Amino acid sequence: MRRSLAIAALLLLPTVMNPAETKAEETIRVGLIQMDARLYDKPYNLARAEKLIRQAAARGAKIVCTPEAAVQGYARVDLPPGTSADAPSIVAERAKILAAAETIPGPATNRFAALAKELGIWIVFGMDENRGGKLFNSAILMNPRGEIVGTYSKVHLQNWMLASGVNHGDGFPVWEVEIGGVKVKVGIEICYDIQHPEATRELALGGAEIVFNPYCTDDFSRPLLVHLYQTRALENRLFIVRVNYGAPRNTGTSSILDFEGSTQDELDNAEGVLVGDLNLTALRAVRNDWNPVYGLPNRYPPAYKRLQTERR
Repeated sequence: MRRSLAIAALLLLPTVMNPAETKAEETIRVGLIQMDARLYDKPYNLARAEKLIRQAAARGAKIVCTPEAAVQGYARVDLPPGTSADAPSIVAERAKILAAAETIPGPATNRFAALAKELGIWIVFGMDENRGGKLFNSAILMNPRGEIVGTYSKVHLQNWMLASGVNHGDGFPVWEVEIGGVKVKVGIEICYDIQHPEATRELALGGAEIVFNPYCTDDFSRPLLVHLYQTRALENRLFIVRVNYGAPRNTGTSSILDFEGSTQDELDNAEGVLVGDLNLTALRAVRNDWNPVYGLPNRYPPAYKRLQTERR
């Protein structure tokens, strides 16, 4: 009798242990909003963004991201070599850019808040921000309750960005949030930030697993830039969601980069939506590798002395 009970118990063990062994993978479905835009035409830009956000939500996206400065369409000055940032035409355009910028909160954030609440999704959207009369290129992280969870302002600026009146952001925050029932750490960097390895590394050091990168460019498909994104994703072991404007505003090819440095999926040039699943279970397994080649564990900061010095 005892032997029969023991055999029965052993037969039951696989059934008892099976749920733990087959635990569902944790994934987050993201939506990339590759919209068209017009310079300074906020009603048009907001309408394009809303249309595509609704499409992404209908396809199951739990968090969506727009391109850089999507509200204003990314208005910047043209600064040819030898042109002074104080030239009258530049000064006039700079004032126009600031006039189109909005406060946070403000009309644009209020509209996105209503949309996030209606659809029950997270939204990352880009805009020119007027902060006390100063211009910042910002991206806002908004939750499904329509609340602003955080704001990131672009840190790295080229000379024509400075001539446009944009001010430097001062850090790379990381937010621990819950998206579709999955806890995850997310960060944001904007456009030119990606070309500075310190930006993505700062986010990785903050624990970021997903980095959203709103962008505005006409050379997104240039092989060197694509490889740069792939390298950032691999060397930091994280997902990068890069979002550009579609035609005719820009050349599209918004894409999802995985933690192995591969392009998981990509759009063509046309305005549209890309929806994809980010497998956080797989990412975390790679990060927990016993002897990783890539990622953070084998860094040796005491030797990085020049990184600790002030900018020259």
